[in-house]
Amino acid sequence: MTDVTRFVTPVALIDVIKMIAPEFERSTGYRLELSIMLNPEVPTYILDGAPWSLAASNPWHLEEIEIGKRGPILPLGRSPLAFGALGQGRKAATDEAEISKLLHRSKRIGVTGAGTSGETFARLLDRLDLTEEMRNRVIPLQGGEPMRKLLAGELDLAALPLTNVAPIPGVRAAAICPWDMEVHIDLALCLHPEACTGSHAFVAWLVSTARDATLSALGLLRA
Repeated sequence: MTDVTRFVTPVALIDVIKMIAPEFERSTGYRLELSIMLNPEVPTYILDGAPWSLAASNPWHLEEIEIGKRGPILPLGRSPLAFGALGQGRKAATDEAEISKLLHRSKRIGVTGAGTSGETFARLLDRLDLTEEMRNRVIPLQGGEPMRKLLAGELDLAALPLTNVAPIPGVRAAAICPWDMEVHIDLALCLHPEACTGSHAFVAWLVSTARDATLSALGLLRA
């Protein structure tokens, strides 16, 4: 395999990778090529024979890749479900009552319809007993579209992993769901069995505790 890391990257992680990967490339001389898709699409993409050297996704989707076609699954971190809103300065709601009030007064909420965060948001509505009330306010969209429409002023909120909210200028987290609500998004890594030296170097760099503070600020916390 070539010494370029072909990194299969979910939409949930792409804003973080675009922020931090240039530092790795500058400091090591290794290069990343990104293939971006929704979490559930990652195993199908790989099993269909696309070239890859490193993949990130939810652990259960990486487990769908057949043994022998991937190395061990390595925990990367978890991102809480968050609600992006335009503007800065206000403290994020972080308990069930506050989050319920925020959703109750929001008229247009964008979600990634076929992604993990969309499924996670549906579980949150069930937990808060808001599924019926919010049915006509939730707008299912393609990957990347909730943030794009929020920035265009077409939504009140975008329901996304914090990794898709924290890195975006001009956007604040109006709410961050606490861990005990169990609506976070777990992310993990796996390497191709013949992954190049640069791929192994990037994984070691990414999982190093030296990245913890940077990743936390971007919405990805170590599990």
